[in-house]
Amino acid sequence: MIQRKVWQVCLVFSTLLSGWPGVSLATELKLADALSLAATHHPSVKAKQAELRAAQADLETAKWSRYPTVSTEATAASGRPQAALLVQQPLWAGGKIDAQNRLAQAQLTLAEAGLKEVRISLMQQTGQQFFEALRWHQRLDVARKTEDEHRKLLELIQRRVVAEISPVTDQVLATARFQQAVSERIQFGRSFQTAQLALQQLVGEPHTDLKAPTRLTLPTLDEGMAIEASKNNSAELLRWRTQQDVAQAQIDIAQASLSPTLALAHRQNLGTPPNVFQPNRTYLSLQFTPGPGLSARSAAAAARSRLENSQQNTVVFERQLEQQVRTALADLNALSQQVEPTRLLVTATEDVVASYLRQYQIGKKNWLEVLNALRESAQAHYSALDVASGTQSQQLRLMLLTQPMDAQALGQIHD
Repeated sequence: MIQRKVWQVCLVFSTLLSGWPGVSLATELKLADALSLAATHHPSVKAKQAELRAAQADLETAKWSRYPTVSTEATAASGRPQAALLVQQPLWAGGKIDAQNRLAQAQLTLAEAGLKEVRISLMQQTGQQFFEALRWHQRLDVARKTEDEHRKLLELIQRRVVAEISPVTDQVLATARFQQAVSERIQFGRSFQTAQLALQQLVGEPHTDLKAPTRLTLPTLDEGMAIEASKNNSAELLRWRTQQDVAQAQIDIAQASLSPTLALAHRQNLGTPPNVFQPNRTYLSLQFTPGPGLSARSAAAAARSRLENSQQNTVVFERQLEQQVRTALADLNALSQQVEPTRLLVTATEDVVASYLRQYQIGKKNWLEVLNALRESAQAHYSALDVASGTQSQQLRLMLLTQPMDAQALGQIHD
């Protein structure tokens, strides 16, 4: 009866928690969900989205420069206040308006590239941290099993020592190996907690466990196709190329400031009838404001230097990107070739442990050989886990390098 009441109380409490605002129950985290959370809810993404909205508003502002400008003026002549409405429509500005619109459009493209760059960077960090946390979690599971095996061996040798079948030194050796297994399990647990907290900082939500993807469907690409795809997908490369458009627009703006602006203007008196001194009139206005001294020429020279800087940085990053793709392909190839050998090694070492235990019982193997075999089996498990985790991590890295991580790409991660 008491147990039933306790169960009812726990059920009510969990229901209240699930419905209480601001309280979320941690759940199992999948790789695709982790990538999506990091790319949409991280504060860095929110900041870049605000920057993108500002760039969009700046572009709208630049487009309005093609429309008439309306202004008013008020004067007092001969003791009589007068007001006028002035409307000016630019007809020709030496290319300044077009250059200002191109600059605003380039700034918008920069903001879009910045948002994409932050999202890719966050997904790369999240993927790396996900597999790091998963690797330590799997290592921790192996360490727990190894600790249990050492505990069983220690209990076995203790019984043999009590029965005076085995020497005390075997018990001392088994105790030392057991304590070593305990220490290893504690270290792995701490490393898993650290990786899990780092992952939580990226995804923004707590989770109780990680679900490893069964496989990642990586498109088959040779080296040349992968490099070309990475250049088309790279947000950072797009940013450097757009910096060239920004610099070119700044050059055009500086050069256009050396040309006059031709505008159609109309002046309309307000409040008082027109007179011979201040009649209503429509006229062509020619304005020339080159700025102080030769500042426009200096601004154009500075913009040309920035253009050259962007061009050289674009070449440098293209080379770095090519190297990244080649390295990722080579690492993935090397890891893929190790998957099957490490799996076979795990099976072999497990068979060796079982065989050595049987041979120890009949006196053909000593106690140290049994403990060493168990240790080698644990190391084989760790190596297999590292290779499997590293393979999937490299696959994800290549996916992020060579294709946009949209809903279709996330669907290639099979959970």
